[in-house]
Amino acid sequence: MNKSTEGELPNILIIDDDSTVVMALHKVLCHIGRIRFASDAAQAFLLIEETKPELILLDVELPDMNGLNVCNKLKENPETCDIPVLFITSRVEIGFEEKVFDAGASDYIVKPLKPRVVAARVQTHLAYHRAMLQLDELAHTDSLSSLANRRTFDEQLELEFKRARRQQEPLTIMMIDIDEFKKFNDYYGHISGDKCIRSIGLTLSTVAKRPTDLAARYGGEEFSLILPDTDDHGAIMVFTELMKKIEVLEINHAPDATHRFITVSAGYTTMWPEQCDFNRITAIDLVQTADEALYISKDNGRNQATFKHLPILYSNASGQQPG
Repeated sequence: MNKSTEGELPNILIIDDDSTVVMALHKVLCHIGRIRFASDAAQAFLLIEETKPELILLDVELPDMNGLNVCNKLKENPETCDIPVLFITSRVEIGFEEKVFDAGASDYIVKPLKPRVVAARVQTHLAYHRAMLQLDELAHTDSLSSLANRRTFDEQLELEFKRARRQQEPLTIMMIDIDEFKKFNDYYGHISGDKCIRSIGLTLSTVAKRPTDLAARYGGEEFSLILPDTDDHGAIMVFTELMKKIEVLEINHAPDATHRFITVSAGYTTMWPEQCDFNRITAIDLVQTADEALYISKDNGRNQATFKHLPILYSNASGQQPG
């Protein structure tokens, strides 16, 4: 029995206008997954938008669209391109197999349906899909802190930068560093250092509350936050909450450290799209500016956050920076 998450059966969508086929498939698959069905492509796309399935069984001939075109459309969409599609067909003419795989399908099942064959192929592709998702998650997760890794941060930054520009919403980037971490590591050792990074990472994940927020381990003892639709005032509220939670941890620092307990410093910047010259600004400018602000916090005694404007990258007539 395949489960997408603990206690849940995977979602399987059947797209077929033949009720006999739908009932036969439901009988075979109801113990393998949670079954939904659509009788045409339009209904199918609505159901997919509502809840993304983990596998689709698709008839080649639908009332409103050819199944091959449906599959092509799914594979062209980044949100649905990873869903395995299994065609249901009675067509076995020369060249059909190539057309199915050219459309991006994972497999096909020939009518009349054989229950054991259907169950075996569905379970195989569900297991493969789940394994690929797990590998992708590992590739995007920092193993020590369990936060997003640098690769994920870079990918998400580009996406949010483009979204902020398109939707004309502010975007804040914050760089965060554990204060005097080398002293801690030298005094307590690397095992304790790793434990400290895990504790800070876990705490950071609790302040990145919205689905669009991203907390990442940027490298070493440095972390980062992507805060979409957040201005500098919202960002300082996030950092204040983070400081309070880290203070509660009371992680003893090295004897020669500035502060008795572990603290963090931060630098952050905000992009206001309506006032930016996008011929002169890129996503990496936000990271560099936030990083420069971070070093100002460190130079000023640590355990604080500093805001810095993006330098000379504004196109408003007055030349004045917002905020």
